[in-house]
Amino acid sequence: MEMKKTYWICAVILLMILTACGNKEQAKTAESKQETKTVETVKGKIEIPAEPKRILVDGYLGSVIALDVQPVGSTTQDLKNVHLKGKIKGIEDISDERSAEKALSLKPDLIITAVQDEKVYDVYKKIAPTIVYPYGSFKDAHEELTTLAKILNKEEEGKAFLTAFDQRIEAARKKVKSALKENETVSIMGAFKNDVYVYGNGIYRGGQALYQQLQVNPPKQVRDTILKSKTGYEVISYETLPEYAGDYIFIDESNGGTFDKNNSIWKSLESVKKEQTYQMDTEFFWPYDPIAVANQAEEFADILTEMSDR
Repeated sequence: MEMKKTYWICAVILLMILTACGNKEQAKTAESKQETKTVETVKGKIEIPAEPKRILVDGYLGSVIALDVQPVGSTTQDLKNVHLKGKIKGIEDISDERSAEKALSLKPDLIITAVQDEKVYDVYKKIAPTIVYPYGSFKDAHEELTTLAKILNKEEEGKAFLTAFDQRIEAARKKVKSALKENETVSIMGAFKNDVYVYGNGIYRGGQALYQQLQVNPPKQVRDTILKSKTGYEVISYETLPEYAGDYIFIDESNGGTFDKNNSIWKSLESVKKEQTYQMDTEFFWPYDPIAVANQAEEFADILTEMSDR
């Protein structure tokens, strides 16, 4: 009789333990569901952690750092960004080949990439939930940072950065306005491999900083064509150079490309005659993240002020 009583006491205790464990498991499952959110991307709806802790970034390193987030990894190209010096300690390099083994070893819980290549995406999505924002997805630094801030739950950090960003831009804009005459125009031209490019107000060669943030005037042909195009640039011939040349020209020479400065049409440009051209630092003007854009705007303002004083 005593043994039977003891048996039932033990059974009740075991049942209580199992019930408690079951309740905890249900609570844990419910909590787990609450800890995710859905994000709309070019790849459809993606479920991601509500509070991502280990982020791998491919193409948006500057923006994530601007939000006071340290990713676990990024590409070699992103890590070479001169605007991020002193800000990338502890971030692992997955190489520009995007080593799957290295990426996997970092155990990311979220990947954010600008690369739309299906092969890259197929690798990334097997490692962690992957958000794709192709290059040129955002119209400006504000839209880019605000979008990423929402994903990473860093809205306050985003607002703080953009407040300081706007103050810097306003100061640079006033400086440019004092330096340039009302109708003076500015161009960004590039020699890339064997072609001559003219750039607009997008992610290329500081275009966003110059045209969107500083609001300088582009030549009419640039305004009517390139600023309205989806590519953000146009390949032109030397014969059409005068149509795209501003009173001031910023020159980018990269990937083996060089301008033929002995070309008669080039030499005939008023900006060339007046020495109102400037050789751009590729490393400085190629990045397009919000940190870079603010720095570029200030640099453009300083250079234009100096050239206008000649």
